[in-house]
Amino acid sequence: MAKKRIPIAFVKVGMYLCGIDRSWLDTPFLRHRFLIGSPADLAKLQQAGIQEITIDTDRGIDDVSTAQAESQEDSPTSEAETLAQVKAKKTIPPEVERIQQLPDTLKGKSLGGELTAITQTRQYILEGVQDILETLSKTGGLAIEQVNDVTRSIMAETLDHEEAYIALIRTRDFSPALYDHALAVSTLSVLLARSIGLEDSVCQNLATAGLLHDAGHAKIPEAKQKPLHELSQSELKIYQSHPKRGLDFLMEQATLPEQVQTYIREHHVALDGSGYPTDIDPATIEPASRILRLVDEYDELLSGHQSGKPETVRVALQTLYQRGKKGALDGALVGKFINLIGIYPTYSLVELSTGERGIVTANSRENLLHPTILLIQDAAHQPLPEPIPFNFSILETDTSSPKIVKILVPDEVGIHLDTALEDWVTL
Repeated sequence: MAKKRIPIAFVKVGMYLCGIDRSWLDTPFLRHRFLIGSPADLAKLQQAGIQEITIDTDRGIDDVSTAQAESQEDSPTSEAETLAQVKAKKTIPPEVERIQQLPDTLKGKSLGGELTAITQTRQYILEGVQDILETLSKTGGLAIEQVNDVTRSIMAETLDHEEAYIALIRTRDFSPALYDHALAVSTLSVLLARSIGLEDSVCQNLATAGLLHDAGHAKIPEAKQKPLHELSQSELKIYQSHPKRGLDFLMEQATLPEQVQTYIREHHVALDGSGYPTDIDPATIEPASRILRLVDEYDELLSGHQSGKPETVRVALQTLYQRGKKGALDGALVGKFINLIGIYPTYSLVELSTGERGIVTANSRENLLHPTILLIQDAAHQPLPEPIPFNFSILETDTSSPKIVKILVPDEVGIHLDTALEDWVTL
């Protein structure tokens, strides 16, 4: 995606809007990304008081109005200007110098606005998933068009908001209800599939399979839906029948695409033969089925379904890595997934060796141990007057550099992420 930030005065019909200079909640737009198709769209942008927008030049027309200005800005600086810049740099205190040079991906990004807007969008989608699965469980009916609507929403809304959706999945209040797990698996499956370059049609079918992969639990008595470690051998055997039970049940209600059927049928098959059903050759498992199994296990680890104890992201990823090394999961795919999630996921609350605390705002894919964070508390854990962006990538690699020493649970230390990020926009 080729993004460009331009003043509202240069916006034209035919441009593809993918970002604005404020929270979407303060605008009349229901969609966060769309092609500006008429003068009426332009008028709405201006009436909302928006001063700058971000456009995607791969999906709409480019802006050439600012080319001359940009050319002038890129012209060599004079010797006097250079000396002035050097002098100014020398006056910057070390504690300020270490937080310079934000990644381009964060410039002009409203972190609080994005998180709030996506929380509301996800809740809307979640209500649709709940309706689908409750109807399926109570009446046996499957509204396939409603399923398609939800999966299309997942495909559209997750585009360019990967990290925020990953954060919401990680920080949500875990519910034993299937719809919460179904949406998490569907969303993460799409994000992982998209990150490895699978076609949109595959991603769409994978989104559907993610929503419906545990439909077989509707045919299993509630007593059998306990944490896996608490099941007896007979209960475990019944539990392991849920992929087949679910697929048989779904096919009685509607005709699902062949790929969706395959992904549901295979989503518990392990590459080393330790999974189920045992009559499927692990060597024939499709990449999308491997994604569904991996993501399903990740969310089960976070929710505590496997052991009865919810795991942290770090422990969950370590567990997946070990299962990949042993051959149960696709090791290369696990590596891609860890890169997607991040060792310190976006919107995590972390504490540095200095005692300062901050919120992870971006990850470096080249070094997952060096994210960009927004410092919100000083070494004494007192709120800073103004949040400070901290970029690990510009620090010297010596023992005196601050390091992340722990990930904190926001509620346990009295911090609300949405409040801490409210109205904060990077420069």
